[in-house]
Amino acid sequence: MKTKLVLLLLAVFAAACATTAPPPKSLPAPPPPRAANPTDYRKELEDAYAAILAREHAPVPAPKVDVEAAASIPIPEHKTIRGALAYFTTDLKPSIQESLLRSAKYKKLIDAALAEARLPKGLAYLPVIESAYTPTLTSRAGAHGIWQFMPETAREYGLRVDWWVDERADPERSTRAAAAYLRDLYRQFNDWPLTLAAYNAGPGRIKRALDENKATTFWELLDAGAVPKETRGYVPTFFATLLIATDPATYGFRLGEPKDFDGKRVAVEGPLSLHHVAEVANVDEAVLRELNPALRHGIVPPGRVEVRVPSKAAETVSARAATMKNDDASVAVCSFTLREGDSLERIAAALGVPPATLADMNGGRAAREGDSIYLPVRARDLGATLSQMSYAVRKGDTYFSIAKKFGLTVEELLDLNELSQSHMLHPGERLRVTPARALTAGGM
Repeated sequence: MKTKLVLLLLAVFAAACATTAPPPKSLPAPPPPRAANPTDYRKELEDAYAAILAREHAPVPAPKVDVEAAASIPIPEHKTIRGALAYFTTDLKPSIQESLLRSAKYKKLIDAALAEARLPKGLAYLPVIESAYTPTLTSRAGAHGIWQFMPETAREYGLRVDWWVDERADPERSTRAAAAYLRDLYRQFNDWPLTLAAYNAGPGRIKRALDENKATTFWELLDAGAVPKETRGYVPTFFATLLIATDPATYGFRLGEPKDFDGKRVAVEGPLSLHHVAEVANVDEAVLRELNPALRHGIVPPGRVEVRVPSKAAETVSARAATMKNDDASVAVCSFTLREGDSLERIAAALGVPPATLADMNGGRAAREGDSIYLPVRARDLGATLSQMSYAVRKGDTYFSIAKKFGLTVEELLDLNELSQSHMLHPGERLRVTPARALTAGGM
């Protein structure tokens, strides 16, 4: 070992000395060497030699691999898997590498959920091809979160999806739901390639394809073109990902070191803005939003709800949990009691939001006079907005006189209030008199 190092160093030394010879006239002169003479070169090389010897017996850290993950699911031999592997190691290499490193943030909680459901560890790499472990990612079809659940399937597996909360973006809860779904699919198909295909395309479609083609394996469906193009690529790319995780260094990748998911869940009373929680906890609001990606508008919904906060701030937030909402001046939500003639449609028009938004905020229930509902606007803005946009009918008023007063035609006034001219006005009735304008609600 030492003899080889000496020969190598002598060769380097000779090469360095040779650079002092005059260059050919046709070429520009090279920049001067760092050391001015052979003695200085020798000193630098001796220092390098000493550093090499100091590390000669130092242990070399082995690259991180995940042999257990690949061993948990048999990897088939198929040309499409080899093709996916070639694509991942060339064109898509930067994206796949980034995804593998990001997986370290969620690996421990995913492994725990898979172990609890008695599922193969290899499924922890399914989000590589689903979402690249991005909790807020939404597909063109409307799938969302790390596991790319569609809303209907998410609700079926216990996830809340409404105006306030989308638990598809909650890494912990969505992972448990995904584990339950994958377990149910495997019980139905008893085969991992078919289970993965069903996760992507839906179990009904895969079952029909098997029946119509008298097939028993996914690979038969693939060769027959009996499943969507996306699904034909989905299953092979998962197995290619699994091959990379088994031996990342061989394919030019590296895995990140799994991390503990920092943060504790604290129950607080909403509605409450994450902006105010951040002020109380003395943490950056961006940190809270990252810890609570399921809170779609940065607002804790009404009632007693758990939020995740940095561990160091848990005690402070817990001490103020029940009273924080009383001091929150920035929450862009308020409650409103419906009056005579009010409806979700009219209130939505006054606020410039779709009626479906108000219905979604209030559980989709029908609202009647006297009911209290939530609106997506600050309380201090609501009164001014509604008063400016409505007029209380007085004795002697007519459609013409009211329309003229507010610069409208009679037809415009009737349209704004969804009324016909045969409707009889009565004192105290409130009419909308200005077109809707979209409100910007801070903190959303």
